[in-house]
Amino acid sequence: MKSLILTLSVFLFFSTIELTASIVNTKHNLSVTSTAGTIKATSETEVCVFCHIPHFSQSVGKPLWNRSMPTTEYVMYDSDYLRRMGYPAIASDLGSANDTPGALSRQCLSCHDGTIAVGAVSKLRRDYDGSSTIDMSGDAPDGTIPDTATGFIGADLSNHHPVGIIYDPTVSKTFGNGGIRGMELKAVPDSSVKLYEYAGYSGKYVECSSCHDPHKDNSKFLHVDSGANHAQNFVNTCTACHEKTNWVGSVHQSPPGSPTYTDADLIAKYGTGAVGELGCVNCHVPHNGEGVGYLNRQVNEQTCFQGAASTEGGAACHGVGGAKDIKTILSRTYTHPVLAEDNLPGTQHTNLDTLYGTGVVGDPAGINKGMSWTDNKHAVCMDCHNPHQAQAGTHIVDGSWYGQPGGSTNLVSNVLKGVSGVEPTWPAEWTQPDTFTTMESSEKEYQICFKCHSYWGMGLVADKYAPSTYTSAGGTLLTDVAWEMNINNKSGHPVVINQTARSGSYAPKELHSSQLLTPWTENPGLNSMYCSDCHGADNELGGDPKGPHGSNLKYILKGVNHQWPHKSDNVTLYTMDDIGTAGDSDLFCKNCHDVAHPHDKWRNQMANKGYACVECHVVVPHGSPVSRLMGYYTFPEPYNYNGNMLKMTGWKKKAYDPNDVGTRTNAYSPGCGGGGMCHNSNAGGYDLNVMP
Repeated sequence: MKSLILTLSVFLFFSTIELTASIVNTKHNLSVTSTAGTIKATSETEVCVFCHIPHFSQSVGKPLWNRSMPTTEYVMYDSDYLRRMGYPAIASDLGSANDTPGALSRQCLSCHDGTIAVGAVSKLRRDYDGSSTIDMSGDAPDGTIPDTATGFIGADLSNHHPVGIIYDPTVSKTFGNGGIRGMELKAVPDSSVKLYEYAGYSGKYVECSSCHDPHKDNSKFLHVDSGANHAQNFVNTCTACHEKTNWVGSVHQSPPGSPTYTDADLIAKYGTGAVGELGCVNCHVPHNGEGVGYLNRQVNEQTCFQGAASTEGGAACHGVGGAKDIKTILSRTYTHPVLAEDNLPGTQHTNLDTLYGTGVVGDPAGINKGMSWTDNKHAVCMDCHNPHQAQAGTHIVDGSWYGQPGGSTNLVSNVLKGVSGVEPTWPAEWTQPDTFTTMESSEKEYQICFKCHSYWGMGLVADKYAPSTYTSAGGTLLTDVAWEMNINNKSGHPVVINQTARSGSYAPKELHSSQLLTPWTENPGLNSMYCSDCHGADNELGGDPKGPHGSNLKYILKGVNHQWPHKSDNVTLYTMDDIGTAGDSDLFCKNCHDVAHPHDKWRNQMANKGYACVECHVVVPHGSPVSRLMGYYTFPEPYNYNGNMLKMTGWKKKAYDPNDVGTRTNAYSPGCGGGGMCHNSNAGGYDLNVMP
């Protein structure tokens, strides 16, 4: 009698109890009484029998498991990031025996992988002598969960949050500068997340039920359900384990202006359209992420453009019409090739690429992706931005093309926080740097740029004085900028180091304030600048997002004056006639330099004032082995325009004479002879003709 009462009680619990907040009200109620889902039995009234049976349960699976364990061979989650970090290896498959890592998740997949019919149970309480199949509606023709159903997972787990994986927050990677990057996992997850221990296995493991409670009455069966909406529950589930460095206060965690989505379906699904409330939801999904390896919603940059919306138009992100529309800028004539990424077969951005430049073997073996252009040339948003750490604000002052007057430091702007980079070891003058220190978080903007625009990405240039053979989409030769900005060169724009500290230069190292324009007139020689002071969106003052994403001007230039070395017809070169004080030229150099000073001397004294700028100066103005960005006739292209424009064979700087401001006759002394050819002498500080 006692046994009968117990059996009756179990029967009543499994089949007749109705609760206001239980599995009865969820899609996991597959009985005919279900009102939550479209897949349900045609006549079966029991609720729990689809997974559990009080007697004669399966030997594999628990508790009181009533389904067969799937024999599926799964494609497991994997990522270069985990392997490069040295994270404990993910098992090649889920466990199929009780008390093995992954076995609990395999039970969930007995429905969700689509290999076993939803109604295929081992026993029914009224039929303990044989297996049974419950007739279902809404299922696929073979009785399995349809592959169009929201809950369909399939056998490919590579784009789903890893399960059957150990939870290890102690793993870290040390960069060359001593910076350490950890797994960004909490030492102990919040109590809302469950980890599992298995006898004979060290550590604690993540399973489906770490995040999900299959009996809980909420939209995604999350353990966390105390939030005001599903978005909050989603975010709180993620942050129960993941503790992203500098996430709190970042622009994506707390965006200025409170941007919101207009996508009605998204708002209905998550209970909010506010970007700040959606948090992790904006970019990541735990299941069916297209950005395999990082669970991004979309592939590469499309996640940044579209966010969680079904189209770019419904998102307050970086796509066309977004809060900061970067995609439109990337569609201009001259850009970083972000939108072309899908057209570069075999290329892919992976975290920790920075560690592996030219000549550095991938770690572990078999992972060759790095920064090398020969086998993994790429330019994606994450190469230059860390979306978890970026904050609002650039170094550029509102209403200006540049930073605070006299205050440029070349330190990374807020939008570039937490981005890896490289710092060259500087070799002799006009020599290609080929040794670099990797930076876990770049301190200077140029360290981010040099990941690609140097030997680290471009490789060795065979001819000491020739540029790389790589070309941009517009056919422009792409040069090693780190080589050109070597601090031991005699001249260069002060991106890496200010003019006074340039070791390869000689006095006077700095320009005089009268030869510069605001904001560079304050403390000349002590200021440094950014790559993005010259390269950026051509309409930044008109509202374009700041930075070198793209421009309609060649070389991704920006500023009031647009052209170099040609005028707008792309044929006529700028000459000395175009740099007078009364000139109305569009010469790019005039954004920062009072180019009339000291050139007036030559304009006043020379009968022929049609000498082109590039007859004296190198076309690529990053740096030169000759002072004041001068070049000699033996220089190759692209430094020597067309390979035949430079005229000088020697050059000598002279100290600025403050008493000569009126006539400007002694600002510099090239000591030119006939035909514009300068003396080839080492007397008094001449730059020698070091070319072959």
